[in-house]
Amino acid sequence: MKSKLITYAVALITAFSASTGLSAEKGKAKASETTAAPKAKRDTYPLYAKVTAITSRTLTVVRSDKEDAKESKYTINSATQIVNGEKPATVEDVKVGRWVSGSLKKAEGDGNDVVIKLNVGAKQKEAGAKSTKKGDEKSSK
Repeated sequence: MKSKLITYAVALITAFSASTGLSAEKGKAKASETTAAPKAKRDTYPLYAKVTAITSRTLTVVRSDKEDAKESKYTINSATQIVNGEKPATVEDVKVGRWVSGSLKKAEGDGNDVVIKLNVGAKQKEAGAKSTKKGDEKSSK
């Protein structure tokens, strides 16, 4: 009876150690799969800004209503898609002082980033709207 008990205990220990060894190997394989392929950096990013100037080749915007807001310039080219909501639009439909949205592509080199899509029908920020950040709330007294 002792020999059966010993045999059973050895079999149990062997099975347990083999299963934990396989689990560890699977965990290492999954970890190496996730670290082997680093995330690629995005070359596009969203745009939501107020138009300060527009030409057939350049869009100049600010990202806030503050007087000291930094202006950013973006290139408009033949591939730029200009829309008003779902409808097609043109550069002439872009108005100075209006908020626009869209997407931009990072420039290759030292040039301006390129406007991929520009939506002139973007929701407009309300002038004098209160900020939702703590400490930025203005009292109405």
